[in-house]
Amino acid sequence: MAHFPAEFSLDEVTKEMLLAVIERKRKWEYLEKRTLLLQVAAFAGLAVFSLYIVLNGAAFGTWSERFTWFFAAPVHVSFLLFLCTVYWAAVYYKGKSEKAEEEFHALRCEIIQKSIDLWKEEEQWNKRHQVFAWMKREYDINLYYEHR
Repeated sequence: MAHFPAEFSLDEVTKEMLLAVIERKRKWEYLEKRTLLLQVAAFAGLAVFSLYIVLNGAAFGTWSERFTWFFAAPVHVSFLLFLCTVYWAAVYYKGKSEKAEEEFHALRCEIIQKSIDLWKEEEQWNKRHQVFAWMKREYDINLYYEHR
């Protein structure tokens, strides 16, 4: 939970919007990390499994013998299904990550567009750059302009 410095004198609506954009950024970063971890796991597992198949399957002369050898061991099929599941999970989390990124940027842009309504008083408007700088420094959230 973020705690805003007292000198910002933000109203509750502004605080809630800023807290929401921080939370969406955290969710997006979490999903990005999970996606990367699953992608690396799927690639590494596939590389190791392929090496195992190539080294052990090379002893068989024909493709039909290799095919029979592969499906004769349930562990081969089980590991292949496991790799497919890890790959599917990576694709699933990639989609969730992209959606979380869109939600984050949409709310960030909404804050930028409504900044004139959020910082209504002249004193607040003149000090809003302090809030923007703090958000950039603490959470790497850019509220200066809408471009990603």
